[in-house]
Amino acid sequence: MLSKVVAVVIGAVVAPAALLFHTELKSSIPERDSTVKGPPREVVLTFTGKVNPKLSSITILRPDSSNVMSLVIDTKAAGKELHAPVTRPIPPGRYVVRWKTAAADGHVVRGAYSFSVDFVE
Repeated sequence: MLSKVVAVVIGAVVAPAALLFHTELKSSIPERDSTVKGPPREVVLTFTGKVNPKLSSITILRPDSSNVMSLVIDTKAAGKELHAPVTRPIPPGRYVVRWKTAAADGHVVRGAYSFSVDFVE
């Protein structure tokens, strides 16, 4: 009986601690499912933990997954954010930002989100 209690206590302590080491996307610019007036000048991804910009990628796609542009991430920035300038204007429409990064523990994290570009009035 005591060994079962010890196992439960260890599991309750170790499992949440392991989850703390994996990072997740916290916020983005442009925001998920937002509509921006005019093309964005930069994509900024903020994570819950530190990420490695040298092991990261950000791509803007059309909804059919065709490539619009692969962004160059600023590797001088360190910490919980990835910054990537959008080097040429993109026309109005719906887009997908696909990203990949490596957390401080080396775990690779991937994701994608959509946003729209509207005409500037």
